[in-house]
Amino acid sequence: MRVDMARVDSDVNMDRFYSVQLTQSLFGDVGVERQWGRRRTRGRRRLDWYGNEQDAKSALSDLVKAKLSRGYFLKQLRPPTKAEPAENTWSAEL
Repeated sequence: MRVDMARVDSDVNMDRFYSVQLTQSLFGDVGVERQWGRRRTRGRRRLDWYGNEQDAKSALSDLVKAKLSRGYFLKQLRPPTKAEPAENTWSAEL
């Protein structure tokens, strides 16, 4: 699952994106991949690995809640498709 969010405030020249998704390694490890920055840029990227899928889902949920409480809004909520596998779904163009 991938969650894309944005925060825009033209009064302070703010145009940010935040994207977070669950990912899995070739060895079955589960992680949370996130990317953030100013829209229309590559931004920054971070990947955190967890011991099991439940911990990863909990971390993803906590990250989304934290961003929503800081003024971000949901852009879209969608599962990855076969055309864009989970490990390659992030994009700076939101």
